[in-house]
Amino acid sequence: MRGRILFLFLGLTLAGASLAWGQPGGDFGGGGFQDRFMEVKRNQLGPTLGVNQPTVDKLLAIDARYKPMRHQLVTGMKSDMHRLQQLMSQSAPPEQEIKALLADMKRKRLEMLNLQQRKDDEETALLTPMQQARYLMYLMSLIKEARSIKSGTGGPGGQGGPGIMGGPGGMGTPALRPPQEIPVSRPPQ
Repeated sequence: MRGRILFLFLGLTLAGASLAWGQPGGDFGGGGFQDRFMEVKRNQLGPTLGVNQPTVDKLLAIDARYKPMRHQLVTGMKSDMHRLQQLMSQSAPPEQEIKALLADMKRKRLEMLNLQQRKDDEETALLTPMQQARYLMYLMSLIKEARSIKSGTGGPGGQGGPGIMGGPGGMGTPALRPPQEIPVSRPPQ
């Protein structure tokens, strides 16, 4: 039960991050940043969780399989929110259209939660409870790093502007640093 609550929390956090991050491609030059992000994740996941490379590959495959569906939902949710803002800015907002839009927004939110739950179930089937906890901590650190890069608040190191390499004015590419270390127990080596 605690594991399900933990991963439901993770799912909600990741859903929020997806909205903030703008999956996939996002900012930062599109696929190039995403490719570097995935490579960092591929290299760090095994040692961080204490799992072998085939397990890492399975986790990344699960993520890749759900990513397009999550992206479609996030895009739809953003579009719905924009439409709702437009409708509500009218002097006499159309109640029936708003009612239908709110119902669609609720459906998409529930679909996002369902999607995240299915993804979490697949991931947890591969991991022990300790590995699940390490995975949660690792993903939280990735989200924090991604948000700091996107918002320009930066993180450890880096010059020329927070989260950006290349000098003043932010003309360089985003810095992709490994997530900050979060104290977690690691498996004996």
